[in-house]
Amino acid sequence: MSAFLGHIHHWLYHKISRVVEREQLIYQRAEELCGATAEELQAQVWQIYGAPQPNMKLEELIDHNNIHGWLQRQVTIAETREAAFIKELTDTCGNDARTIAEAAFAEHGSICGQHAKAQGKYDTEAASGIYQALNDYVLNGMPCDQGDVVTINEADKVVWEGDVCLQERNWLKAGVDKNLMKELYQLWFAGFVRALNPEFTYSQTADTLKGDKVNRHQIVKG
Repeated sequence: MSAFLGHIHHWLYHKISRVVEREQLIYQRAEELCGATAEELQAQVWQIYGAPQPNMKLEELIDHNNIHGWLQRQVTIAETREAAFIKELTDTCGNDARTIAEAAFAEHGSICGQHAKAQGKYDTEAASGIYQALNDYVLNGMPCDQGDVVTINEADKVVWEGDVCLQERNWLKAGVDKNLMKELYQLWFAGFVRALNPEFTYSQTADTLKGDKVNRHQIVKG
């Protein structure tokens, strides 16, 4: 791998690993609620989608003959497996499980935000710096898939739009309620931004422009 491509691969692999971390956090919280049922549901999901990759260096796991394909597959598996577990959990344990998932997403967003802040490489006093950190941590498809467009980029405000939710195709495979997943992701974003700088907030709205649905996200100070 070239030094440049190697950096991108590790960057994406860390994003995938964070989805796995969040899935495990959801499981831990669910186990407290549902006991053995949570373990049974996790086993069912893992039987379909496979268990998470072992905690090893990327060089020891990746298919060096098909690096792009291997990473794409890991993105799909991680997002689909997490969504499938959430579906099974909420179908079985009801609204309490939904509350667990909401809390886990918010908590994990905060954990990742704290980690990003500790790196000391992001300008957490500017909306643009927080937006950069968010993009470095959230898994949003492959680098070549990105479709977000920044429409406002100011010190106290960043707004970006996208008409495609890249995770939705994997949520569809899992059969989970996409509206629930969007709400969970918004909780993750909000927790991440708040952990980086509590003076900033994250919000998201959906508008219809010229017949197309556009998701508008913003990070705003105050």
